[in-house]
Amino acid sequence: MNNTKIESIRKELLVEVSQETAFKVFTEKMDLWWPRTHHIGKSPMTELVLESGKNGRWYSRHEDGSEQDVGYVLTWEPYELLVLAWQINGNFQFDPALVTEVEVLFIAEAPETTRIKFEHKNLERLGGGKAVESMDEGWGKILDLYKSVAK
Repeated sequence: MNNTKIESIRKELLVEVSQETAFKVFTEKMDLWWPRTHHIGKSPMTELVLESGKNGRWYSRHEDGSEQDVGYVLTWEPYELLVLAWQINGNFQFDPALVTEVEVLFIAEAPETTRIKFEHKNLERLGGGKAVESMDEGWGKILDLYKSVAK
């Protein structure tokens, strides 16, 4: 295990929808904006699922009928806070013993404007590898896709 501290990935964006809609698009419609190329399954991804509520599963479904876990819900506070356990290690493999945290704050700035504060924490737990090097750019692209659907 690598004990070197790795800075969290932080992103911030504004979406021109209510706080409730911003939360629902992030949680209930993740499959609409998550890129089909970003998965660790053995065959092409057909769906990304985030089950609502604390301890809900976060996983992908694939053309071969398999399911691949990504993590699970740590905190579910509609429509303000979502914290997900990310359990994919630095070599793009699911590790049930690993938990890094993806925290998403939904802050109402106006009736139809919500500020999203995103942070992927505890990256040193990933143990380095290919994923850490590309995650900052990857999360940026993923959140741009989210923003394009949240309108």
